[in-house]
Amino acid sequence: MKSSLILYFLLFSLIGSSQTSTNSIDSLKLYKSEPVIIYPREYMHKYNMMKKIIVKVYPWALHSADMLDEINNNAAAIEKRRKLNHYYKDAYKDLKDEFKYSFYELTTSEGVVLMKLVHRETGMTVYEIAEKYRGKSNAQIFDVMGKIFDQDINIKYDPTGLDKIAEHVITDIQSGLIPFNDEVLTLNK
Repeated sequence: MKSSLILYFLLFSLIGSSQTSTNSIDSLKLYKSEPVIIYPREYMHKYNMMKKIIVKVYPWALHSADMLDEINNNAAAIEKRRKLNHYYKDAYKDLKDEFKYSFYELTTSEGVVLMKLVHRETGMTVYEIAEKYRGKSNAQIFDVMGKIFDQDINIKYDPTGLDKIAEHVITDIQSGLIPFNDEVLTLNK
């Protein structure tokens, strides 16, 4: 009994001493990286919904900014007010014919996001654009028609407030995290 007790004591002391290491170098390597942001489930749900809408309507917002630049460049060469108004009217008619059916296919929420993105890209609300290029009376008619269908054409883009998630999606598109095709598709019926 004494010999077995001494044997157990020696075995446990050998095992206990083998657990302590004299080598202080850690076996795991230390890696440094950027902090990972973890978003709540509700935020990610809103983000995914907004991503679907923005991928669909953002090409039109970019196209509208390009078209307004082109119209402004062409209008700068026209000196007479009457010819300028005629040019704006023809440009409006051409744009309406080109995108009429495409805009009919948009849902209400997609239309609201499109108006906000147009403001983001051009710096002008849809009402201001209509007022500048079609006149104040036509802009007021468009505004009344929008209000009939619960739309506000004076809506502005607020990247730090209500549109924070939309800004997040757009920065992800611009950084290449979200696949994006900026080609504008038109429908003909």
